[in-house]
Amino acid sequence: MVDRILRANGTMIGRMLIGLLFVFSGVGIVLNGVDSFSGMIETRGIPMPMLVAWLVVVVKIVAGAALMLGWRTSQAALALMIFTALATLLYHLDLEDVNLFKNLAIIGGLLYVYVYGAGNGWKLHV
Repeated sequence: MVDRILRANGTMIGRMLIGLLFVFSGVGIVLNGVDSFSGMIETRGIPMPMLVAWLVVVVKIVAGAALMLGWRTSQAALALMIFTALATLLYHLDLEDVNLFKNLAIIGGLLYVYVYGAGNGWKLHV
């Protein structure tokens, strides 16, 4: 029975969990202050750090929510893959950094969503 439920709902649950990670992260940046996040971006020499910080917030929240809702999932997954790859290259490119491998796993999940789409949608199949 569990196998049947997971086969019917696994893609929906998986993309919702991945999307939730990005939505919560984006909201967290806003709640903790975009200024401090912008400062972290500035330390890497990225131009217009405040603009980039707000762009990151928008991408995380909008693409994460789209992933959760199953709306334009391929585009949302692609945007989040690109963002995660850039964040990994800029901040986590160290074999001793567990975030490197976490981000690679997230990219793998997003790649799956990009290739196979939204799945069964919202309705829970029991």
